Amino acid sequence: MATLGQINRLTVSRIGPYSAYLDGGNLGEVMLIKGKSKAVAKPTEGDELEVFVFIDTDDTLVASPDLPDIVAGQLANLEVVALTRDGAFLDWGMKSDLFVPRSEQMGDMAVGKRCVTFAMLDTGNQRMIGSTKLFKHLREENTGDFQSDQQVELMICQQTDLGYKAVINGSHLGMLYNGEIFQQLHVGMKLKGFVKELRPDNKIDLILQKPSVEARSELEDKILAFLKKNDGVSTITDKSPPEEIYNTYAVSKKAYKHAIGGLYRNRLITLSKEQITLIENKKAY
Repeated sequence: MATLGQINRLTVSRIGPYSAYLDGGNLGEVMLIKGKSKAVAKPTEGDELEVFVFIDTDDTLVASPDLPDIVAGQLANLEVVALTRDGAFLDWGMKSDLFVPRSEQMGDMAVGKRCVTFAMLDTGNQRMIGSTKLFKHLREENTGDFQSDQQVELMICQQTDLGYKAVINGSHLGMLYNGEIFQQLHVGMKLKGFVKELRPDNKIDLILQKPSVEARSELEDKILAFLKKNDGVSTITDKSPPEEIYNTYAVSKKAYKHAIGGLYRNRLITLSKEQITLIENKKAY
């Protein structure tokens, strides 16, 4: 049985004069078309082929040996290759480009620009289309899927005045705030993050560093290792710029201050405005 807008493994049911036909189950017979970069050489009846099944611009049910970068229900960072009065066309790895109607566009779309795009079937004609209005297709409120401190997979999808919106595990949207970002981010970037907290309105705030006691302990170990490697002294203090702290430890200034505070309370280091000193090396300085 074939599923529209998805990659299927189908059996060749017959060979016609111009093309092979695949058994699409409840969808009926599916015509095999030539792909952009590869084609099935002389298929025979009974062969099983991995194909993408979709409806083409002539409203014909077809199967392509080319496999797209995204299928219906998925997201990808795609490049705009053409603009028309009716919408935009994006390169998604297929012979024909993915159409994004104007009604499904958010923000400026320009040729050469990349956009995080959600692929879906048009409710009217069942053709594949894209949407950059992610809020229409992903959940912005937690539905019981997430908890504070949970590690998640993120895709950066939009820059705002407050920071960056990110897709969480391919299904939800959350927010990373400027004051807690200490690395370069760009739209389409994939990285790991953590659920910082669930807001009263049930929306999801995110953070890129592990927000837990365990993370502070790991950071304390890193700081001690750095000190031992550098003769017991570091000029990276709680007064240092956030960028310098992030470049060395890949954490926020707030997390770093918590960690050195813990080391100080445990009498493992001494602090001054200019440097941090490992206690066991104190006499040498």
